[in-house]
Amino acid sequence: MQLPKDSAHHTSIVRFVRYLARKLKRAGHNALAKDTTAAAHKLREAGRAWEDTDDAVQDALADRDGADDDLDGVAQSVRATLAGRGASASKEEPYTRIFHDGIGYYTAAPLAEEETRYEELSERITKHLPANDSVRKTAPAAIKKHLAEFKAAASALDKAERARGSARTDLEHTKRDTIRLVEKVYGALLTEHGKGKAETFFQKSAKSGKSKDDAEPMPAPEE
Repeated sequence: MQLPKDSAHHTSIVRFVRYLARKLKRAGHNALAKDTTAAAHKLREAGRAWEDTDDAVQDALADRDGADDDLDGVAQSVRATLAGRGASASKEEPYTRIFHDGIGYYTAAPLAEEETRYEELSERITKHLPANDSVRKTAPAAIKKHLAEFKAAASALDKAERARGSARTDLEHTKRDTIRLVEKVYGALLTEHGKGKAETFFQKSAKSGKSKDDAEPMPAPEE
């Protein structure tokens, strides 16, 4: 008789325990059946809770990357506008004062430096363009808007990833608790029925369609 490993997917363990619970119920072991059914339900819920946390992660990730794209779009628009003001505009001020290290200084900035780089771009635009310049009138406001969106999304992503990590820890603890319960049930059946009969309550890996790599022999309980 074999038992899923701790590393097995939680759904495999749920199936294994549900099978056991049903066999116990059919044999009149109602108390054991109730406990194993409850354990399977708890593990399933822990698994679903962990899976559900990915929604918030993906939403926040999309929002953060979208805001990043919007900021890059502003930088590219500013560059194109300033460079288009003359044949040599990209080699002269104010272009060279704003894009002192090239467009990539902003658009290829590490995520950890995104906020600092785009705040710098806004400051340089304000400093090196006259107040009535069309770029100065629009770009800093757009940068401010998209930076706020970027920061909010980055904060939401950090929170979502922490929640996902916590849910994963809860799931792993629940998996271990469930497997431990199955071991105890096996011990109770072994005492009452003997090894041969006790093992008939458990699903065999060959019949479950699972690879032997997903299961390990269950040791007899210590006396």
